[in-house]
Amino acid sequence: MNRRLLGAVALSFLTVWALQYFTQRKDQPTQVAGQAQSAGAVKAGQFYNAPVQQCWHKEPNREIDFIDTKIDPKQEKSLTVETPRYVAKFSNFGGIVQSLSFKKHKGKFGNNLETVRTDPVNEREEGCFLLALEEKSPYLYQYISQVRENEMQTIVYQAKLDGWLIRKTYVLHDNSYRIDLTLDFEPEKKDVKSLQPRLFFPCPTVPELKENVVSGFVSGDGGGVEFVSSSVELSGVWGVPGIFGSQDKYFAHTIFKDPSNFSQGGYFKKVNKKLFSILEGAAVNEKKSWTLSFYMGPKLLGDLSFVDERLEDLLSFGWLSWLCKVLLRFLELLYSYLGNFGLTIIVLTILLKIPFVPLSITSRKKMEEYQKYQPTLNRIRTKYRHDMKLQQAEILRFHKDHNLSPTTPMVGCLPLLVQLPILFALYRVLSNYVSLYQAPFFGWLVDLSTKDPYYVLPILMGISMLWQQKMAPVADEKQRVMMMFMPIVMTAVFINFPAGLVLYWLTNNLLTLGEDVLRKKVFS
Repeated sequence: MNRRLLGAVALSFLTVWALQYFTQRKDQPTQVAGQAQSAGAVKAGQFYNAPVQQCWHKEPNREIDFIDTKIDPKQEKSLTVETPRYVAKFSNFGGIVQSLSFKKHKGKFGNNLETVRTDPVNEREEGCFLLALEEKSPYLYQYISQVRENEMQTIVYQAKLDGWLIRKTYVLHDNSYRIDLTLDFEPEKKDVKSLQPRLFFPCPTVPELKENVVSGFVSGDGGGVEFVSSSVELSGVWGVPGIFGSQDKYFAHTIFKDPSNFSQGGYFKKVNKKLFSILEGAAVNEKKSWTLSFYMGPKLLGDLSFVDERLEDLLSFGWLSWLCKVLLRFLELLYSYLGNFGLTIIVLTILLKIPFVPLSITSRKKMEEYQKYQPTLNRIRTKYRHDMKLQQAEILRFHKDHNLSPTTPMVGCLPLLVQLPILFALYRVLSNYVSLYQAPFFGWLVDLSTKDPYYVLPILMGISMLWQQKMAPVADEKQRVMMMFMPIVMTAVFINFPAGLVLYWLTNNLLTLGEDVLRKKVFS
């Protein structure tokens, strides 16, 4: 087996290893011990590992007790509020957001994807923006008003407790996924007992995503976002977090602005496999008002940065983050013109291929020229097979006499090696880009974010790679047969990859074949 063949086999293994290593997060989630997983449920017990700074002054309170021990379900009054981006349903039970669904992101049956869904009658502790107090918390709120003004809608609920008037004011923005919540505490008499408020909001939960991983996150010391590990998500506490919340594959629920300093600390809790973020405020003994701003929506670059540029770190693409963001912006730009993500990926592949055409043509041409001398080089290796030192000297002399470079056999690998970072970056983008979820191409390809259900694209990709190998300049037929190993390995690797990524690689292979035909006709 000569060096070229060894190089091809080594490159095959390197490619497979690199794809498996770099397309997975280094902070790979781990399952919390003792947690059962029901079919189709969100894996809410899995979290990413990352260092976090903990700071707190007392034992956190994760419990909720209500003064309304018995509530007639008939007392519930729901209010549905629609914006251009989402539909929010409120309930006077807890004055909470009962459901939150997104109009621009559809599920498998054409329904709006939901990240919040609560039954306020039977799931009291699972309310979104549930306000809890130190001892007893009111659950029955009174709907006050709904006002629309300046592309914003304001919804107000209030409750009374032990001489306190407690008001929750929601502001929904038409042009973003920002929700502002103002908490007002006003004493109605003197010498009222102080209150210790806590605000609960859940992780995004999309039941139809069977393979979904949830993670908590906090602001990092360096200004970025750090993901909370499973070892501290129930015990860790963070003092005065700037960004604090949770995310799944496609969505995020997080606080990002607290100008009046409500939050004195943040911590997490699990209720029925859902992760809840808890913000604890300071004790209230006089009239007080706080306004907090939350991002409750998809992890799309433009939407995140529009609200707060720090939220871009939720698109944790790893060490290729800069390249991922460039490709993501380019992808969105092309889609705005083409309107089909399958066509967008094909055009993106063509545009990314063009700059590498000169390199590819040059490398293939050099490889063909080098292959003409391969029989002579093989005779030298056979003749001096018992004296490796002399064999190397003769091969080097032959290269020098014929103006050849010993590195030429590896030149043919350069186009693939140069494109590997793009492949890794596209994998991260296409695997975590919510707009690709349920995005069709044509025919059987109804969701480019998941694998091809009939494996047509991976098989075509494998065939195109075999075709490439057949056209490759290889003098030894036995060597050619051995080099068929790489397409088989790559097909096996890609078979469960997102269809969008396989479409990219298939298109790239077809362009390479066309480029080879052009090279032979024009540059040979």
